[in-house]
Amino acid sequence: MKRLLTGLACAVALTACATGYYDGGGYSYYDGYYDNFYGPVSYGYWGPDNYFYYRTGPSGVYIRDDAHHFRRDHADGNWHRFHMRGQRPGHPGPGRPPR
Repeated sequence: MKRLLTGLACAVALTACATGYYDGGGYSYYDGYYDNFYGPVSYGYWGPDNYFYYRTGPSGVYIRDDAHHFRRDHADGNWHRFHMRGQRPGHPGPGRPPR
């Protein structure tokens, strides 16, 4: 029984990593791979069009990664895994309920 519960917990955790998850405060967290082409990036999200949108600080506009320097799956080369905070699209901001 303990193995079943552990396996189920791992499966749920992996699902959250693959799709991004909401923290309840207006932000989501997203996982993927990045090749450092744009330099340090600290905020971003996967858009509904399957492009990654990023910014380099807590303020400013999100920029769409048209050149595909962010990916959801691992690839050979200079890719490293990331876990990044981003504003959930369509959310009015931290502390306010989603529409």
